[in-house]
Amino acid sequence: MPLRGISVLVVEDDRDHRDLARDMLTVLGARVTVATNGEEGVKRLIKDGCPDLILCDLRMPVMDGYEFAGEVRTHSPCRHVRLVALTAIRDPVAYTRTWSAGYDAHLEKPLTPEKLEDLAARLLSGHGIVGGPTYRVGHAVPLATQREDGKHR
Repeated sequence: MPLRGISVLVVEDDRDHRDLARDMLTVLGARVTVATNGEEGVKRLIKDGCPDLILCDLRMPVMDGYEFAGEVRTHSPCRHVRLVALTAIRDPVAYTRTWSAGYDAHLEKPLTPEKLEDLAARLLSGHGIVGGPTYRVGHAVPLATQREDGKHR
């Protein structure tokens, strides 16, 4: 199992997406906890401690993914955790905004086991992401090597 022993917090307001992420990660061997919005995600970090990885939706009620990232990166003892935007948003402005908010990568919905394995391999290997901090999982090209129109440089 590629994610055996990895702890993951999934912060997602949509029940179907949250359950899908939890189920896929569990099948891959991860220990998964979930939260339904950013505020609940912060409470989970306080209660459960720092996971190895956080997958967080960007558009949520109560506290969205951008606010959540700000809380994690500035006020949390988990400020160095790998933080991944889990979203259907696919425009260059969103990638820049997620990077500016403190995300390490941008995981595009729909989720697949292959995307999750690729993400974990890149973020948790200790080697980091080649080409910069925001990596569009599912496109196999670091953002730093893509033009605004999505084509490779």
